[in-house]
Amino acid sequence: MANPYVEASQGFLGRRIQQLNDVLQEQCPYVDREALGYWCGLPGPWWLPDAGLADQDYFRLLRQLHDNEVPNIALRVAAKSRISDLDVIGYAMMASRTLEQALRLSMSVAEQSYGFVKVGLTVDREHALLSCEVLPAGSDYYQLLLEEWMVTIWQFVRSILPEGLAACASYATLNYKAPTYHWEYQRILGCRVSFDQPLTVLAIPKQWLYTGINRRDAQAQSLYESQVKRLLKNQLGRPDIVTRVKRMLVERPAQCRFQLETTAPLLSLSSRTLRRQLAVAGTSFREVSLEVRMELAQDYLLNSQLTAQEVAYQLGYSQPNNFFRAFRSFYGMPPERFRTEHRIPRL
Repeated sequence: MANPYVEASQGFLGRRIQQLNDVLQEQCPYVDREALGYWCGLPGPWWLPDAGLADQDYFRLLRQLHDNEVPNIALRVAAKSRISDLDVIGYAMMASRTLEQALRLSMSVAEQSYGFVKVGLTVDREHALLSCEVLPAGSDYYQLLLEEWMVTIWQFVRSILPEGLAACASYATLNYKAPTYHWEYQRILGCRVSFDQPLTVLAIPKQWLYTGINRRDAQAQSLYESQVKRLLKNQLGRPDIVTRVKRMLVERPAQCRFQLETTAPLLSLSSRTLRRQLAVAGTSFREVSLEVRMELAQDYLLNSQLTAQEVAYQLGYSQPNNFFRAFRSFYGMPPERFRTEHRIPRL
């Protein structure tokens, strides 16, 4: 039986490889893809979905291109990054209440997807400072990792914030010498970029952290619809009140907050009417809300590496212990045990 946890991890890398292939075909037709694979020690067409490449293979391809025919390859590939590439974590980011919450999720993705970097988020008087440090295991791909991280995180910020707000970052610093294509950094980020600095940092206005998410973005709608189909696949054809409530809780969790009083107006109903209609259907808002929360919890546990505490926060629990109790009551075991027993470890 296929394991969704493993599929999600492999899916992110697979999309990265596909983006690399798209860049070569669309922007660099002079690159011989087969010869590239040969020089990287990869047998057969590496760009096919079933090629079975690992993270190291992907970065070997980037390094070969960077050192020879396409020096700015990491910038080109990262510019194609989309939150929808992240599947359930992308959904979690777009379902977050603020940019800060979404960025902290993206930090976990960066560290867990590559294993080569350590990222951080701090604030000073005026700015939020997103930083990235390459760990010893990633030293062979040092500049490539930092380029890909910076452009990718900027693409995510632009997608998450309301349209027009994130026109440009505040400034960026990188702790390596300026490459020959240094001007492209400023073109992509829209801000002053300094090289040979102590740290690699992308600075954005501090107030952006507390800004709500752009939930009308096409990527957001795609992620919401995908999540609805996954969680409510057997109920989508039913227009009953229970399905309508579940769909609203999945599509707009930050606005519903899993509370009847905030969900009812989004369905054009009064709280009293919604309560009555659910009672007629043989259930209650509390039961429906709990079911959706537990379905989402299962999805996060199996399709991401979020900790149980992070899952609790993502689902609106102010106290993780309340989530732990609810999960154990619903599934008969604590979250981490559920994760261990329902997934196959990565090879």
